Amino acid sequence: MKKQTILSSILGIALLTLTACSNNDENAIENGKVDVAQGIEFKVNFADYNTEQNVNVTRASKEDNKLAKSDIDLGNGIVAECTLQCDTVKRENTPRTRVLDNSYAYTMLAFDASTHAYKGSVTGNVTYSGGNWDFTPTSSNESIYLAPGTYDFVLYNDKVTRSGNNLTVTQANAADAWIGRTTQVITATPRKQKVAFTMKHAGAVVKIRLEGYGYFDFANTTGILSSVNSTAIPSSAVYDAANDSWTMGTGTAVSSNTTFSYVGGGEESPFWPGTPLSYCASSSEIAFLPSTDVSKLKFTFTNGKYYNLNLAGAGLTFNPTSPLKLDRNGSYILNIKLKKNFIYLMSDGTRGFFKDTTYGGGTKTPIAVVVSRSKHLAIALTDANNGNPCDWCLTASSYVPTPYNKSSVGKSMFDQTSLYNGYSETWDASASTDNVTVKGTSSYFPAFKAAAEYTPTLPAGVQLTGKMVGKKWFLPSLGEWKLACFELGGNDDSSGMQNEQTSYGNLDGYYTRWYGLLATEAFTQVGGTSFTEDPRVPQLIDDYYWSSSEAGNSYYSPCSILAVLNGFRWWHAGYKGYITGSTLFHVRSFIHYDE
Repeated sequence: MKKQTILSSILGIALLTLTACSNNDENAIENGKVDVAQGIEFKVNFADYNTEQNVNVTRASKEDNKLAKSDIDLGNGIVAECTLQCDTVKRENTPRTRVLDNSYAYTMLAFDASTHAYKGSVTGNVTYSGGNWDFTPTSSNESIYLAPGTYDFVLYNDKVTRSGNNLTVTQANAADAWIGRTTQVITATPRKQKVAFTMKHAGAVVKIRLEGYGYFDFANTTGILSSVNSTAIPSSAVYDAANDSWTMGTGTAVSSNTTFSYVGGGEESPFWPGTPLSYCASSSEIAFLPSTDVSKLKFTFTNGKYYNLNLAGAGLTFNPTSPLKLDRNGSYILNIKLKKNFIYLMSDGTRGFFKDTTYGGGTKTPIAVVVSRSKHLAIALTDANNGNPCDWCLTASSYVPTPYNKSSVGKSMFDQTSLYNGYSETWDASASTDNVTVKGTSSYFPAFKAAAEYTPTLPAGVQLTGKMVGKKWFLPSLGEWKLACFELGGNDDSSGMQNEQTSYGNLDGYYTRWYGLLATEAFTQVGGTSFTEDPRVPQLIDDYYWSSSEAGNSYYSPCSILAVLNGFRWWHAGYKGYITGSTLFHVRSFIHYDE
């Protein structure tokens, strides 16, 4: 009897459960139509920026994600190499945390997928539960009943304004507006059906990144990203929810102040992992509406310095070679790599910038880099003596108490850094202590002779013409090396110089910091070779170069040489005679040009 009572209870509970389920199913169905609010579960996913974007990029290749590149002259001695690329860094979408406190209200629209006829709307919230995001209708006075068939569903948050089937996003809400669309077959089966939305940002974001060889004060670098005129940027974007199409509103002006924060190194040394070769700073994200034309944006520096040159007032407009518009849900980096706008001496004696050379799209053949316009001085693109090191002079002993240059008598090495007499010490007999020797033609002085005999390598069919005919190359003095380092390496000519003492207390050299990779780019971008240590190239380590100068009051009466390293330039006392093997030094020729 007891067992029969228990069995009856179980059957009763089961019957009640079946009845409840049947009632729920019946509540979700009315006249053969599904009640959207009760009969469908809506799952929501928030897409990361650049998800499923139709742009010519891949996340696998660093090179493939560059959308456009151009070099822009800032007009202050600096060139900005600009590259617009997709930002492939994944991050947690910040609107998700805002959803948790229900600061956004959501509305869902339904349309017939074939006729695009409007079927109704419901409002609600997106909430997080059990590892999933769900849209839950909360309106009590709205419901949608759908007959079996295929439907388009559109979900959007309250940063979007609705007028009929048109959903409008303003420029002010470009960063926070979300819209998702999905197509789903609805069946008559009286059981919970699932519809999944992928929500995407209605706008796009652009982040500016500054990069340059050598550290500069990013904390005090500011700028403005703005439109080129008052009608250049869409003021709104209108989405036709029924037909899945976008149209842009009237144009307006935009302006956003930007500050930068240091984000570490850009290009990294392959030989010293973790050591940056360039430095980067990044701005915060700036939002724009989709279809914003990149060429209608400009960036203007309001403060900052780089390479001893003032950035304030310098500006650039990004001009890709082909039209480029921002995609919805796209995230982009406008990378601005700052470079010196080096001046080159050409094979015909004229001067010009990189853009004027055959390497930069021009017609001129460069043979040297200008290091002083006032002194009409330029440095060769490659080493003399076929790149091989050599002696300063030939002698049987490293101890040479008698100087060969008149200018070295009574002069310290630091004194030599203010003399610009490499040409006379190479070509004038009167500059030699014996009043006879022309070191540029004497085999006794290999470094001078190699510098004098330097011939630039020219493409087939190109010759030295105009005022370059008959010009003589020479071994530069320490002062001329100083000018070259100042112009090419981004440091001043004397401040910060420190001396280094020998174990005997005698002055052995002066050194100061500079940015050697700036100098490297001056040569390598036009097919030359750097004279500075380059940590990216194994062969370019411990590159020391001869100068024509002597330090006459040193105990050894040595020749002054120049050690040009990546982080330092170093005026160094070196023996001028009988130096062999790896201690031989290189030669880089200089030349004077005519106006």
